[in-house]
Amino acid sequence: MLEGSRLLSRLVAALERGLPAASLAASETRRQALLVSGTAWVVLIACVFTIPVLLATTEGAGRIVASLVNLSTIGLALICQRMLRRHGVVAAAHWLTGLVFVSVLFVVAVSGSLGSPYWVLLVAIPFLAVQTAGRSAGQVWVTICLGGVATLWALDRIGVELPRLTDPSAHTTTTALYTAMAVFAIHVLSQLAERARDEAVARAERAAVQLERADREIEEARILAEQAVAANVAKSAFMATMSHELRTPLNAVIGYAELLVEDAESSGYMALREDLIKIVGASHHLCGLIEDILDLTRVEADRLELRREDFVFQDVLHDVVHVLGPLARRRGDELTVASPDEPLRVHLDRARVRQILVNVIGNAIKFTSQGQVRVTLAAEAGGLALTVEDTGIGISEADLERIFRPFTQVDASPRRRYEGSGVGLSLCKRLAETMGGQLRVRSQLGRGSTFTLHLPVGAA
Repeated sequence: MLEGSRLLSRLVAALERGLPAASLAASETRRQALLVSGTAWVVLIACVFTIPVLLATTEGAGRIVASLVNLSTIGLALICQRMLRRHGVVAAAHWLTGLVFVSVLFVVAVSGSLGSPYWVLLVAIPFLAVQTAGRSAGQVWVTICLGGVATLWALDRIGVELPRLTDPSAHTTTTALYTAMAVFAIHVLSQLAERARDEAVARAERAAVQLERADREIEEARILAEQAVAANVAKSAFMATMSHELRTPLNAVIGYAELLVEDAESSGYMALREDLIKIVGASHHLCGLIEDILDLTRVEADRLELRREDFVFQDVLHDVVHVLGPLARRRGDELTVASPDEPLRVHLDRARVRQILVNVIGNAIKFTSQGQVRVTLAAEAGGLALTVEDTGIGISEADLERIFRPFTQVDASPRRRYEGSGVGLSLCKRLAETMGGQLRVRSQLGRGSTFTLHLPVGAA
């Protein structure tokens, strides 16, 4: 039993190697394709084995006609394999069923017509059609078989005698041989069909298990997503609250520190004045950082309101460059600006544009020492492009995506050379997108970076 199962598995594997991949995708198509291919080979083998029988039971013109029909059947069976690969299962199934039908009807006609012992072989035609092409095909071929029988009956009733090519004395032997071959062929094909059906059931069960596993994973992912959304909302609420709570006392610290600076100037405590100025500067820096965090929280929550106004972009750009000029000189950087002579008028949020420029140009200066920072403004279709190119430390390709993640530093080690919270670039990218623009970066480690800001002229 086990050896028979192994033999059948090898037969299925051998038949699959000659089938197109498209016919093996679905279980039912695969079963039909296997049956068509298997039946075609059975017909071919049966024709090869009947050649000596035909030579022994026919003579003269009958032997020639029978041999030609047999060889034609072999050729048509080979064409069926080609049709299976080129035209699909259904076309090949009808071709094969028609081939078997014509062959059986020819044998019946030349071996005694209504008195032929081979009528029983016509029973296999509808069965073959149903198994290889479906129920509707079986109904069609039942009608065709009945039509063939009715045609032979009508010819017999009107006295038409068909040429007899076989020897009646050999009918017993040939009938036994053909019946045995038909029984064996139907047995093999039924086993093949059962094997294909069992494999289809097994595949369906495996698919059901995988689908159930996928449903569980989707449900788990949905729960995790809901938890992540809830955590993000809680984080945004916390950041907004804490930013407000931190700014209130910090503004008081800045105010009192500025008053102390004025008192120190009026009292002549110049050394104390320098220390107080450092306190004011550090407080302003901390206040700006808190403001950035609050802005990022608003952007993530889609609660950031833009205050659009008409202004000349070059005015904001030159103002930012003027503010950052001292920082560039302290770093030993050469800061240059190139912009069109014609004013570029835009309708955007002036404060947010300035915020982006301060962050992007300030970063270029901060990460460049004794080098060059070139700012280029150019008009483009429907907007403008601002390019900030530096000759600083650069960014590796692996870190290019990380720099736009909130609270992420390229160098996150405790001994990093450059300070920063990792909020600036992330906020700039979000602000640019909120205004309908884009912020992109190109960089090479050790050779500097190029940030390009695209903004529309009008409201997005």
